[in-house]
Order: sequence, then structure tokens, then C-alpha cells
Amino acid sequence: MALVFTAPGEREEVKPFEGFPFGISRGSSVAVLFSDELSEVFLLAYIERAFLERGKVYHVQVSGGFSPLVIHRIATDTGNLHFGRTYRIQDVIRALDVVDPGSALVVSGFPLLEGRNGSTVVEVLERASERDLTLFLSHTPLVLNELDLFGEFTRYFEFPELFEYLLVARVKSYRGHYRLGISLLRAPGELVSLLGEHSVPIDKEIAPILNPK
Repeated sequence: MALVFTAPGEREEVKPFEGFPFGISRGSSVAVLFSDELSEVFLLAYIERAFLERGKVYHVQVSGGFSPLVIHRIATDTGNLHFGRTYRIQDVIRALDVVDPGSALVVSGFPLLEGRNGSTVVEVLERASERDLTLFLSHTPLVLNELDLFGEFTRYFEFPELFEYLLVARVKSYRGHYRLGISLLRAPGELVSLLGEHSVPIDKEIAPILNPK
């Protein structure tokens, strides 16, 4: 891809739900680590619901506990949600050429893809940028080293500095109440004041996921 200069402008920000501590700019790249399966299912469902309200969402499942059926519990229209499964990085790279420009692409379990290395991570980011995709690459490791989160991102995503957002998500419960913990390690410059730890009550949001009708 040739280097192209453009005039900077405002980008629309999307929040997974009211009360989420920051917006995610459309067309950005996000790397997410989840500390547990519940946080993966919860946050991906709300992220995808929010982006479905603005266009198409493509979910590529490599591993993890996420199920597209969960979104039906919180979204009224899932007609623009597309789901697929692969185990090879080249399948994801080829898919980047055919998904609709301006849509959102979520790859859960991204670090487990066969053939993933530094150059393929760069290629995924480059092609997503060319097509103005909002890119979410996530992973839920069996063990997450909370004492070295930057090291964990380097281990799983090769070049975490290339992503616009780096965040770690956890769901904690106490006496029947739930909170979403977010560690925002990297964000666009306009959000620099929000870097750090956030804790958000999510009793209302998590209820339909834990107790489907």
C-alpha cells in the first residue's frame, strides 16, 4: 500500500453501552484481552450490537466461548451479523478483501491462528485500514499475567504499539452484583486522560445474558 496523506477529521465514536467509560472510533484497530469467558461473551456481544446499529459486523471465531446466539438476547435486529470460523491467518487476510468497507470485523482467539507472525499481523492491520474497517482482535488466554499486561499484549499480538486501543476486560461479581473492569493501556491521543483503570456497574446489561427468557 502506498503512503497516502489525508486531512485529519472527526471520527464517529461508538460505545458498547451507556456508562462505558470511552468511545471506540469507527475505522480504528482494537486489541482486547479477556481475563475470563464471561467478560468475553459480555463485552463482545455489546460491542457487536453497537456496531450492528451502524452497519455490518463480521465475526470470525477461532476459539473462545463466544456465541452469536447471545446477541439475539440484547439486539432487536441481527440481520447484518455474519459469522464464520477458521484456524488459519490467511483465511482472515482473504476475508478482509471481501467484507463490506466501513463494517466491523471481530476475530476472537486471533493469536491462535496458524501462520500468525509479525508480518501477518501488519498485513491484517494494513488491509483493515485500506477498507476503513473497525477491527477487533481478541483473546481469552487460560492464564493472564495481570502483573505484565504490556508483555501479554506483545506475546499475543506481536506489535501492540500498532493498535489504536489496547484494553483488558474482566467481569467481577460480589453478592449478586456485577462490575466490568477495564484496563485501558493505549488509546488515541484525545483519550489520553482516560488511560488507566475503570470499573463500571453492569447489573442491568448482564442480566439478559445470564438469564435468557
